[in-house]
Amino acid sequence: MNKEIIKKIIKIEKLKYEVIKDILPEKALNRLNTFEKEAVNVIKDIALELMSESSGKNEETAKKEIKKVEVDFL
Repeated sequence: MNKEIIKKIIKIEKLKYEVIKDILPEKALNRLNTFEKEAVNVIKDIALELMSESSGKNEETAKKEIKKVEVDFL
C-alpha cells in the first residue's frame, strides 16, 4: 500500500476514536481514560521486561564468546 493511504487511514481511525470519546457520558469517559492509562503502564512494563531479558541474554552470550588469549612478549 501507498504510505500516504496508510497515513490517511490512521488519521481517520484517530478521528473516529476522538468522536466516540466526545459522545461518551462523563462516567464512561473517566473509566475509559483510567483503562487507557493502566493499559499503557502494562505495555511499558512488558517492554521493559523484554528489554532486560534480551540484554541479559546478550551478556550471557558475550561471556561465552570471550576466550582467553595468551600473548608471549619476547
